[in-house]
Amino acid sequence: MAKMANSLRDFDRLAEENSKKARIFFQMGSYEEALAAYWEAEKAWKKMADILFEKGKEDRGKEFCEKAQEARSFCGMSLFKLERYQEALDIIDSFLEIKPDSPIEWSNRGFVLSALGRNEEALESFEKALSLDPGSPKILTSKGIVYAKMGLPEKALETFDRALETEPRQASDWACKLPRFSFFSRNKAPIMRPDNAETWYWKGNVFLELGEKEKALEACKMALESDPDHLNSLLAGGDLLCEFSEYGEAFKCYVHALKLSPGNEAAMKGKEFCEMKING
Repeated sequence: MAKMANSLRDFDRLAEENSKKARIFFQMGSYEEALAAYWEAEKAWKKMADILFEKGKEDRGKEFCEKAQEARSFCGMSLFKLERYQEALDIIDSFLEIKPDSPIEWSNRGFVLSALGRNEEALESFEKALSLDPGSPKILTSKGIVYAKMGLPEKALETFDRALETEPRQASDWACKLPRFSFFSRNKAPIMRPDNAETWYWKGNVFLELGEKEKALEACKMALESDPDHLNSLLAGGDLLCEFSEYGEAFKCYVHALKLSPGNEAAMKGKEFCEMKING
């Protein structure tokens, strides 16, 4: 028994260490390293589960089996980031065979299918996710993005509006941000609001496609009210402000974008253009 306990501790320590490393690698954008570390964590937890099942400890075995499945799910996310979409889809489908009622995995499946150009199937996956988690703003936004990619602006805008009207239910759906630029907010105190920057950003994209630049700019402003560090909205907002000859505000967008993404080519070009316009 002592030998088994020591083996379990060793496997658990190995799994936890690899899982922590994987999370750090993923946040850094080092997806190959994240993938390798998540695989190691998955193998160690699976080994623990097998040992416990062999000893008749079903409950504890299931606990570590679930940890192994979670690590495998993160492998799928890493593969998605590496654009290895079919491999990611295979992992998601295998996960859904075990847990068919997971809205997160159905949503992930929608992401992967959309990346593969299988947008109709992606919509079906997002619908399934919404049937399990009705009114999720993140899933609604993802569904709206697929409509936008399919060239269905009316359906996209309708879905984004549904997402924006939905009350956040999780801590991750809220953001406490201090607006930093004059056109974002006059309020200098930290504010708590839904973290819906991505929804507003994509809504702005749809307005831009429709040629409604003022509405697109307003959507960018709303995105940055929610998250002043939303890089894509800073770049899109800067470009739109330039079109309205608001070069001072556009300059601020590009400068902040460069703080978040040093060397960003679009931000560098935008900043130089604004400097030229401001200095005459």
